[in-house]
Amino acid sequence: MENKYVKLITSRVSCRTYTEKRVPIKKVLAIAEAGKYAPSARNRQICNIYVIKNASKVEKLRNLSIELSPRGDCMYGAKTVILVAGPREDAFTDKDGACILENMFLAAHGLGLGSCWINQFDDLLNTPKGLKIKKSFGIPEDFKVVGACIVGYAKEGVSLNIKERKVDFIKVI
Repeated sequence: MENKYVKLITSRVSCRTYTEKRVPIKKVLAIAEAGKYAPSARNRQICNIYVIKNASKVEKLRNLSIELSPRGDCMYGAKTVILVAGPREDAFTDKDGACILENMFLAAHGLGLGSCWINQFDDLLNTPKGLKIKKSFGIPEDFKVVGACIVGYAKEGVSLNIKERKVDFIKVI
C-alpha cells in the first residue's frame, strides 16, 4: 500500500553526522509543536519539551557526555537538542515521552532534517555536574529526562540507508 505518511515513517533513519549549519528556529519550533501533539496517557500531557539552541548550553551537554558517558560524545555535531522530561515517579512518563520524541523525529524528517534519539541524558543529568546543567535549563528536580532529539542538517555524502528489518517481526494472530 502506497501512502505518503507510511512512506515518511518507513524512510526515517537516525542521523549521526551533521553539518555546521544551524536549523532556523521556525523549523525547530515546528518540530517541538509536533511533539506537543503526541498521544499521552489519559491526555494528561505530563511531559515538557525543552528546546536547547544556545550554543554554550548545547556545548555543556556535549562536554558532559564526553566527560561522563562511556560512549563519549553522543551529540554527533548537532547544534540543536530537544530534551523531553516528565515526573520521575509517574508510571507514564517514559511512554508519553517516547511518543513525543517519535513525533519530533518524524517532523524533522518531514522538514528535510536529520535527527537521532539520544537516551543517555537521564543518567548524565543526574550526576552532580549534570544536576547543575539540568537546573539551569529549568527542568524540575523531580523530573527525569526521557530522551533527547538532536536535530540538524545531515552531512552530504553520509549514507542514511534504511536498515534491514526483521522478516518475522510482525505476527498476525
